[in-house]
Amino acid sequence: MKKMLFGCIFSAFCSVSLFSQNEEFLFSPEGIAEIRITLADGKQIGDIKNEKASPDEYTGKLKAEMIIKNSVSSTYTDGDFYTGKILIDGRGNTSWHHDKRPYNIDLVEDDWETNIPAALLGMPEGDEWCLLAFWNDRSLMRFQLASYLGQYMDGMAWVPRNRYVEVWINGDYRGLYALSEKIQRDDNRVNIKKLDAESTDLSGGYILEATPQDGHKSTPIEMASQFQTDKEGINFIFKYPKPKNVTSEQRLWIKNYLAEFENVLRSNNFKDANEGYQKYINENSFIDWTILHELSKGCDNLFHASVFVHKDRNGKLNMSAPWDFDLSFGNSGVYTEDGNWVKTHRWFGRLYQDERYAKKFNARYDELSPLFQKIPQILQANFVQLEESGVLERENSRFPAILKDFKSDGEGRTTPSSYKGHIQFLSEWVMSRNNWIYINLGLTDNEKGERMKNIQPVIRIMNLEGMEAGNSFEVKVMKSEENNNKYRYSWNDASFNNTSSRIISQKGKYWVKIRDEWGNISQTSDTLYFGVEPPIITYITDNSENLFFTFNNPVNDLLTVNYFSSIESEIFVQLFDIRGNKVINETVSTHSGYNSIQIPVSTLSKGVYIMHVNTGNGTVSQKIIII
Repeated sequence: MKKMLFGCIFSAFCSVSLFSQNEEFLFSPEGIAEIRITLADGKQIGDIKNEKASPDEYTGKLKAEMIIKNSVSSTYTDGDFYTGKILIDGRGNTSWHHDKRPYNIDLVEDDWETNIPAALLGMPEGDEWCLLAFWNDRSLMRFQLASYLGQYMDGMAWVPRNRYVEVWINGDYRGLYALSEKIQRDDNRVNIKKLDAESTDLSGGYILEATPQDGHKSTPIEMASQFQTDKEGINFIFKYPKPKNVTSEQRLWIKNYLAEFENVLRSNNFKDANEGYQKYINENSFIDWTILHELSKGCDNLFHASVFVHKDRNGKLNMSAPWDFDLSFGNSGVYTEDGNWVKTHRWFGRLYQDERYAKKFNARYDELSPLFQKIPQILQANFVQLEESGVLERENSRFPAILKDFKSDGEGRTTPSSYKGHIQFLSEWVMSRNNWIYINLGLTDNEKGERMKNIQPVIRIMNLEGMEAGNSFEVKVMKSEENNNKYRYSWNDASFNNTSSRIISQKGKYWVKIRDEWGNISQTSDTLYFGVEPPIITYITDNSENLFFTFNNPVNDLLTVNYFSSIESEIFVQLFDIRGNKVINETVSTHSGYNSIQIPVSTLSKGVYIMHVNTGNGTVSQKIIII
């Protein structure tokens, strides 16, 4: 029997990414480079301390030499490398207490004091960088995925860039890291005006971070300069100016600005175009930031931690620098794929009560939907790169506890015991989350019903390793919020009921549809094949060998044509029997991006048919076998 498919949602995409080998999907298009750090003055790894996690032990940043170079599998050019001096210390809070630790890196001149910017691995110049360690994210991709999506969301002025690297410190292999830009005021990062003690215009620039009031994430200096907003009680510390440089006048100015914004936001006149909230915020940044965090559903992003805002001189308040996604995308506690999150929280909840803002938010989400539909392709392409480079094997050999001893399993599910399982879980979770959000953006019951008709449910496999071993395994489908009976489910062997999960033990083919409380029915999910051969997927390309469309063959229930379009258009699908009689004639409106076209064929007689697909640029004919 062929190797089991890599999760049901991957079945439509994984071969596509392998087939096209499109580098635009890769987080590190030039491969995975090497970083080798040698500590100066005889210092050892254990001498690197973290000011925030262990303030009593912290003695400052350590001197070191760093070399960034190509590995045997990376292809960066000479201008992307670095050989020189750095200062290094620890970063993070709970993540600092694991065996594999994250670090801050400052690039410095030979005097060890003067910072010197450099462009590393194709990223713009900067002097402050960090190495993120992935301990809590067994997929190794959550921060990378969020950053990738954020680069396409131009409502946010800056989203941190990063590259995969393998790291050695004093010759000790430390595994796979993300070399990432740090959040700082810089022309290539958060590009705001300089603000110092001599500045007379106090309107900017500022970078603030929301952090817990108890200060577990803050240094004593940061705690001394923190403040809390009056209406919402959001606790902020200064990222720029640095806390030690903030004057009392600057602190009071930005605190008063946020107070004015919150007062207006909670007033009866908050929708007014001139005197309402629009006077204070860049709403495009708020919308894109909220969409990214609504999709990822991170536990820190409700103004608890790692939420950044910035304000330039004479400018408006911006949501800024999305950060910290290791405990997002279904990777923490009870964060299932249903339910509103950031969109209904504090500032964002009030904003969404303005119908104009809500419509603009929904339109922007729909505009970004083609990007979200590519997520399985993106994850699979990067999994292949990591696997083929050998880094997954090296990472697991160096830190076996990361996979072996991980117990936080979110939904009471069997914890994946492989990187493949974690990536499959991430892919299915985020696509199911996308479906839930898409439906519930409907502003009326009728709109939600129409959106229900457009989604393709995702069968989430809760134990990929068990399924591949031929054992019984649990699957779940997007459910209604708070376990009400708003949605009902029709599995391949049952009529609509209220069961969003089930145990699969019998070999066969499984699919599901969802019906909402108004009787609207979704499309059929991709078919999950357990212990039986899946159909062969046929790929049709255009003259430049780009993927055109795919379809399953042979088929006995649904003929599924997956079509990738760069524009909104119509395609025409026709089926003829061997006598030339037209038995299927479908005209389908398509949108930009991925389209799954499902045509029932179960009523047709078994045999050979000819399928014609016309996209407007020509017709392709293919033989179809119905069994």
